[in-house]
Amino acid sequence: MATTSGSTLNKVTQLILPKKKANEKGVAYTNTYNPTATTTVLSAPNYRNHLTDLFTSRQQSDSRVLMKDLAKFDPDVSATIHAFLTVANTTPRFYVYDENDVLDQVGQQTLHQLLGALNRRSDYSTNFDFTKSFREISEEFRYMVLLRGACHAELVFNKLLLPASIRIVDPVTVEWFETAPGVYKPQQRPAGSSTPISLDIPNFFVKNYRQNPTEIYAESMFVSAINTVAARQQVINDLYRIMQKTGYPRIDISVAEEVLRKNLPSNIKANDSQATVWVNARLSEIAAQVSDLGPEDAFVHVDAVETEVVNQGGPGKSMDVTSVIEVLNAQNQAALKTMATIIGRGTSGVNTASVEARIFSMSADSLNGPIADMFSDMLTLAIRLTGYLGYVVVKFDEVELRPQSELEPQFIMRQTRLQNDLSLGLITDDEYHIQMYGRPRPDSAPLLSGTGFMMAAPGGAAGSASVDASKISPNSDPLGRSITTPGSKSAKSATVNKKPGK
Repeated sequence: MATTSGSTLNKVTQLILPKKKANEKGVAYTNTYNPTATTTVLSAPNYRNHLTDLFTSRQQSDSRVLMKDLAKFDPDVSATIHAFLTVANTTPRFYVYDENDVLDQVGQQTLHQLLGALNRRSDYSTNFDFTKSFREISEEFRYMVLLRGACHAELVFNKLLLPASIRIVDPVTVEWFETAPGVYKPQQRPAGSSTPISLDIPNFFVKNYRQNPTEIYAESMFVSAINTVAARQQVINDLYRIMQKTGYPRIDISVAEEVLRKNLPSNIKANDSQATVWVNARLSEIAAQVSDLGPEDAFVHVDAVETEVVNQGGPGKSMDVTSVIEVLNAQNQAALKTMATIIGRGTSGVNTASVEARIFSMSADSLNGPIADMFSDMLTLAIRLTGYLGYVVVKFDEVELRPQSELEPQFIMRQTRLQNDLSLGLITDDEYHIQMYGRPRPDSAPLLSGTGFMMAAPGGAAGSASVDASKISPNSDPLGRSITTPGSKSAKSATVNKKPGK
């Protein structure tokens, strides 16, 4: 029975590689590619998005087109995307595990070569080549997650079955078929083309971000901001019109018609229609003079014209729209899943701002989840095509808003704890180096797991790098000086020149 069970498990975990060679030119199309016009200059944008009025354009466009435009011209949406991309821009870490789930140095070397083939150019005979770094690719994936709610990409291989590039595919151009319950097959329908492209290939990858499990098509988490942005746009447009009418002092000019008629030319005094035309012409002349006046110009007129200022005492007193704007801002902030402090609207104290910053950093950190999974799947396929039976795990460093110099005391405390565990054999050398330095143990480092090196050090089990935990208090020591080691003078330098009792 045990033999049968083991045989079944081996069949389930058996590695089956693609049956046919991948297309070295790739299959998917980018949004800017037109196979019938490869020698034609790509269309440049008209750079007039700043003139778009969302309140009217949202009636003609779908949410995907609107989100693409809002990311460019709406201040709140663009600021939110910029904040997410900035905070989530952390370093990726690549780890290779063998078939027994153990970190493998040989696999790490193979992966290092594959990564070099992906983001470092080696063939300069093809003249210009748009080779993107992992930083650029990661940022583009994050942008797609924010803009579309998912990231789709094809891993393109060269003739030697080595990864050559990562081609990002816009989810808007991808269509889905459900051939069986829970079995989905994608195809791409590029813009301007009636011929679909099958993406049912092993090197096409899809990752969603907080996707509705009842739907296969992804959607941006910012879609709920469209209505709020449009409502705010309408209010702002109305405010502009109101300010032109009543918001500022306006000149009121009264012309004494009796005086004008007394000065009618003698040849038209007897003709009422011509007299009316002449009076209207004089009114138009006065209106033209006033409309062209600047704030520094003087209006010189005869006594037939009387001038005064409308609403001079308090222009705009009746225009208190603060509460309306605050409601729209709050709705917009909620729709953008961000904090008031991040988009420059924070009005609370420091404590509230720090909590908001923490929540936002966790939200930005979550963007790296689907990106890490995407890289893990891609690089696992790439390394297995070389004959390696293991797999790749990609992790991004956690988002940290504090500078590295401020975190140094916390690093020392972590080092002390991990060295004690390493000495007792509770963690491996690779685990220690990954948690401390973000990489596996180099070959030059000695093997210390389970050797008890901390027991033999001066000071007992904790050794010379020990920290007295009873003195650690985040309330009395917010800067973390209590968690520094006794011999670390640099971390405590801020207390050296303190006067007694301070």
